[in-house]
Amino acid sequence: MAESKSFRKDALIYIESDEESEEVFVVESGQVALRGTPGMPMFRQSLGAGDIFGFTSCLCRRPRMETAVARTDCTCAVLTRDRFLESVQSNPELASRIISYFAQELRAYDNLMTAPTADSGGGEGEEYLLGLGGYFARRGRARHAVHAYEVCLARFPDGARAAEAGTRLQELRRKAGEPPKMETRGMCRVYTDGQMIFCEQETGNELYVIKTGKVEILKIAPPEEILLSILREGDIFGELSIVSASPRNATAVSAGESELLPVSRESLPVLFQKSPAIVGRILTALSQRLWFTFIRLRAKAYANPLTRAYVLLENKLLEQRISLSSSRPIILSLGIGEIMGMAGVPADQFDPVKNELAADANLSFQFRQVTVESPNALESRARYLRTRDHLELPELRAHKVKPPAGKIGLDQSEMRVPREKIP
Repeated sequence: MAESKSFRKDALIYIESDEESEEVFVVESGQVALRGTPGMPMFRQSLGAGDIFGFTSCLCRRPRMETAVARTDCTCAVLTRDRFLESVQSNPELASRIISYFAQELRAYDNLMTAPTADSGGGEGEEYLLGLGGYFARRGRARHAVHAYEVCLARFPDGARAAEAGTRLQELRRKAGEPPKMETRGMCRVYTDGQMIFCEQETGNELYVIKTGKVEILKIAPPEEILLSILREGDIFGELSIVSASPRNATAVSAGESELLPVSRESLPVLFQKSPAIVGRILTALSQRLWFTFIRLRAKAYANPLTRAYVLLENKLLEQRISLSSSRPIILSLGIGEIMGMAGVPADQFDPVKNELAADANLSFQFRQVTVESPNALESRARYLRTRDHLELPELRAHKVKPPAGKIGLDQSEMRVPREKIP
């Protein structure tokens, strides 16, 4: 059986950024509140008996994403990471529910990372796909443009602009030539370098496991093309579409030749039963992606550009699994210009922020590198700036990123575990 711990009202169960994240909690009695960074959306705030929390950071072994507080006197069952994975692997229904929760939270965070622009023709549907095809065509990526127009016509054969999409498609097919034939190796599909696996707004009912090679996950928000992640052997992607009816919300492109194992929505429960280990791989991959997306979005939540720059550096240390309590020098492959761009420092603030960073004795800049003399000192500076940002800028509430309209995540009852099923 899992160990039980009791907490008095208002007691801290764990705090945001806590690096001790090897435990998952299940509420046995009472209520627990989850609190996050001001300006960040919270997908679950109030938890009751049977609710599970703390699993995202635990699964990917990263610092906590939120603070958990006892709202009332409460008791929680505490599971180690291994015990939690064993429990989920033996319960395909619970695994599917947690994957669905991850998928919905990831989709919302990804949508908050980028907003559709006029150049892309809107956020979804026929107009978006036409804009996407045009974006690729203007950049000389005819094969990618063909893919986008083919998806547009497949989804909207009788759409208001179907004739226009058809004309563009014919013209680009002549330029792009014959598409590469899909090669298979056993149960895997083989994609060539630069070949598009799927694009945004494409329907799909398969996730992919990378057997060999690399895959780039992109978000197209003209005039920008944002690289969300580079996935490698053993990584999983495309899972968002198999657990929801919504179309793809990112573009996947093979970086070099890649072998991918497709897993359909229909075969997922059977796969869980036949190969329980795949459950752990999927959950770990999802938790890792959710954590990385979360910290990138969290850095954008602060109004002060200097705060964003320090939070970005702090996040880069965490991404490399550098403990923020360490006092040993660490070199990050980031130039000062890249820090400014990734932190979204506006042009009129560039010099003041640059001067502040250059004056920090804990930081030294070389060509496309920054040395952090003490991660612990950097964390202290970032914490001070975050606190100052919140205290001095009460109007930050006006800049909060808001979750999309409608229900966020799963109904709490769908994530609850009966006490007798806690291992």
